[in-house]
Amino acid sequence: MRSFGGRNRWGWTRAMPGRCVVVGSVNTDVVVSVPRFAVAGETIAARDARIVGGGKGANQAVGVARWGVPVALVAALGDDPFSEARRAELVADRVDVGAVRRVPGLGGLALIEIDVHGENRIVIAPGSNGALDAGWVREQFEVLRIGRGDVVCVQLEIPLEAVGAALQCGRGAGAWCLLNATPWTKEAEHLLANCDVLVVNRLEAYQVAGLASSDPLDRVAETLASRVSTVFVTLGVQGAICVAQGTRWRCAAPSVAVVDTTAAGDAFVAAVAAGLIEGLEWPSILQRAVWAGSLAVQRFGAQPSLPEKWEIERALAERPLLVERW
Repeated sequence: MRSFGGRNRWGWTRAMPGRCVVVGSVNTDVVVSVPRFAVAGETIAARDARIVGGGKGANQAVGVARWGVPVALVAALGDDPFSEARRAELVADRVDVGAVRRVPGLGGLALIEIDVHGENRIVIAPGSNGALDAGWVREQFEVLRIGRGDVVCVQLEIPLEAVGAALQCGRGAGAWCLLNATPWTKEAEHLLANCDVLVVNRLEAYQVAGLASSDPLDRVAETLASRVSTVFVTLGVQGAICVAQGTRWRCAAPSVAVVDTTAAGDAFVAAVAAGLIEGLEWPSILQRAVWAGSLAVQRFGAQPSLPEKWEIERALAERPLLVERW
């Protein structure tokens, strides 16, 4: 097996402050727009169909790159034409693909339905993502030489052993370790021990906390904050909350026309990672992340919807969001 070329193709040096290393999935998204979701045994006609780049790892890496932050992706692609297309897109977005492994067979695939309200249903076939193992991750981290001021960003669409290795390497190097705990599974609970920042949506927050849906959100947030020093919970149209060092903040989302919610969470995570590297305060990170997610839902497709830094800065200048303690 071999890696794709491109190590440090953007001229990174160890003296350069703040880099992000994303360890995660790369998928080809087959996206169809439907008038409504079909019921079992029913066939309906889609209004539109597209093939775009996706996968939470790739999405978040591209999202960070669009903040102007140096970013490398540790991942596994197949040897099929879709995988070649995904690699080309990553390179075009200035993502370092030197740590992307190439394995025989198909890359990851995601089948995504989007209804007229912008809500989605997703089925994932992991493909080459399943070949990302702990050994490869550790080997790449030795080459990347991360350290203090860097951010390691992981999700749960790849084998948990690879996620665990990334967090251990990041913690050992003194980097920020950010876990986007989706899709959540109880088998991932041990990963929280090496996590500095946790990002989850409302459903995942309750799942990770182990609390009932009838419990108030503030109890859920405090339960999570007792295990991870900083927690972000995204709340869809209601915005998001952040709990850090005993202080809680809430930021309401702007009212926007929703087209596709697929990459909203990835845009949010990318903004958090970029904010950590830039050394921003938690309220500023929260405000930027909420706007990033709000811009993403206004466009179709995962990676095509991820906003550029200037778009978020312009949105904040034109429509500042209130961040308040709660």
